[in-house]
Amino acid sequence: MARQGVEKTMIAGDPLLLPNILVVLCVLYLVTTGAINMRKLHNLREYRNLKTAPRISVLVPARNEEDTIGPCVSSLLAQDYPDFQVIVINDNSTDGTAAILSKLEQGDSRLKIISGQPLPPDWLGKHWACHQLYRAADGELLMFTDADTVHAPDTLRCATAALLEEKADMISILPRHILHSLAEKLLMPAFALGAFANVPLPPRLRPGNTKLASSSGKLMLFRRTSYEAAGGFQSIRQSVLDDLQLAEKVSASGMRYRVFDGTDNVTCRMYHNWTEVHRGLTKNVFPSYGYNVPLFIFTWLWINFVFWEPIIVLGVHKIPEYPPALSVGLAAICVAACLVLFGSYYHRFKFPLYMVLLYPVSISLMTAIAFSSMFLTISGQATWKDRKMPNRKIP
Repeated sequence: MARQGVEKTMIAGDPLLLPNILVVLCVLYLVTTGAINMRKLHNLREYRNLKTAPRISVLVPARNEEDTIGPCVSSLLAQDYPDFQVIVINDNSTDGTAAILSKLEQGDSRLKIISGQPLPPDWLGKHWACHQLYRAADGELLMFTDADTVHAPDTLRCATAALLEEKADMISILPRHILHSLAEKLLMPAFALGAFANVPLPPRLRPGNTKLASSSGKLMLFRRTSYEAAGGFQSIRQSVLDDLQLAEKVSASGMRYRVFDGTDNVTCRMYHNWTEVHRGLTKNVFPSYGYNVPLFIFTWLWINFVFWEPIIVLGVHKIPEYPPALSVGLAAICVAACLVLFGSYYHRFKFPLYMVLLYPVSISLMTAIAFSSMFLTISGQATWKDRKMPNRKIP
């Protein structure tokens, strides 16, 4: 009874005590989960030895990619893998993409360029392009990759070795993001960390899992038979989160999915400025919550509380004699844990380490992006590559 009285007195004298305890537990969970995931996530380059080399069809959708398509295709044609083809679909580009592809195609029989057919009303643009690529491919393995990627010469070798050694039906990688502008440096690492550290990796990779998959469209390698059994892009023709949905389809079918650290093999620069970052992220954030408005709002308010409240507590310490030492201590633990969380992740995935100190700013900006994503999606104004995202019925 005396102990309960002391606890009640402590909470009454410090209304921040209980919230601070919850914040500490939340941050420590994220740190623990991040540590587990980084330990479990193998580097793709650990897999190099091939006993067999099945034919691979490398499939690249390209729509208005004149700035990136050249380096991407050139890096794919420079692969040291013995048997592969590269198929690029020019998805009704209006810039110089077609001319660049035409030059690249000359003199290399491994490269095939196809023209995109008109977009059907019930398909998203990229999905329709990837479906056409699949129909044009003849490989035993299918590798989808984006036009803004650049691949090390051993990428196909390492990816195939990983797929075969792990007896997987599908693999994906986490690429290295090349960041130059302030917008990229503030937002892309925080966005990637949010998708990585929230759930331990082992449950995500368990066959039969239909939620919380982790995947990246920068490289997705399938056994052709597994891709077809999962339904391919045709089965997710209107899903914005194609990489996650395909991983979930594979897992739901009882097949084996694996994800790797691909930072030594694949680089990409997805966006270049505030406008591109906003447009790119707003199409993904709200759909990743299943269009659940209450869950979405609660989650992002809680995220801001978790990462900002300890900083505010430390900032107002002794102005006046509040908050008490225990809450200050808990807040200090939280801030230190956040620095460990962001620092270890940024180091592992080669993000600028000095940006760790601005993690609260990154969180606030990501929150603004998140709510913008919700409003644009609900109002039917979300777009990508000059095409409107499908309207969704909000639960």
